[in-house]
Amino acid sequence: MNTNIERLSQMLKRHSHFWTEAFKDEETGEDVSIERRDILDPDLSDEERQLIKAIAADIPNLTDDELHQFREDIMPFDSETIDLIYIERVRRGEESLAESIEDVPTLRVLCDKGNRWAAYALFQKYYLGDEKQGIFINRQKAKGYYDLAGEIPYKDKWDDSDDPGEPNPGTYEYVLTGNATSLDAVETLIRDLCKRFGIPENEEDGLGLYVPQRALMKVLVGSDTEYYRGNILYLNREAPDRLVITSEADNGDPLLYALRQAYTNLDVEIKKTEW
Repeated sequence: MNTNIERLSQMLKRHSHFWTEAFKDEETGEDVSIERRDILDPDLSDEERQLIKAIAADIPNLTDDELHQFREDIMPFDSETIDLIYIERVRRGEESLAESIEDVPTLRVLCDKGNRWAAYALFQKYYLGDEKQGIFINRQKAKGYYDLAGEIPYKDKWDDSDDPGEPNPGTYEYVLTGNATSLDAVETLIRDLCKRFGIPENEEDGLGLYVPQRALMKVLVGSDTEYYRGNILYLNREAPDRLVITSEADNGDPLLYALRQAYTNLDVEIKKTEW
């Protein structure tokens, strides 16, 4: 075993609590024990991070057993390096592991090379959304990757419904700071949408603009899905370089990443508020 991996394994044990879970197998009736791990401290030391970087730089020279051990050790701590491990294992012929890769550009390269599991991973991203990586729900693109994946084990049946289920709204504040002209454009866009779809007369009474968030998402990133439902309630221009948007939605992250993608020269932060 690679000595750096052995050293890292010993160092990372201090972050974890290991315990054994015992249960009875319902089919065989046998008593079964599984070792579990709880992470006590997710923050790595500088020494541990440097050791991970050193091992990652040597990934092509690791054996399959060493790759597996390295992956098991760092999985709770370092998702980017996990991607490098999966990429190397795909390169060695384990093509189905492409489905576990998170990095979208890598998935696209593998998909272009005919990897069906990479195509299926991209289908899932466009079907469910991976907004942090700039992928917003798009059923048309999802269907294209779904068809490219062809017949693979455990493939879900295609479903083009757009029903996110019962609403579970929370209230979110988005604080946009930076270029005043860009903030003017954001404010103008939302007020124009309010005239078309919302309740502009509510503003004076503080009752909420009720601009459909779905309509705003369509303008910002071209994604039109009920999964992005919600309402923009308030706009508050606190200063020429500061705008606060209050929304009510099932999930606050999609609008956060849509605003960041559409207005790259603005700083956009989010906080969930209690009403």
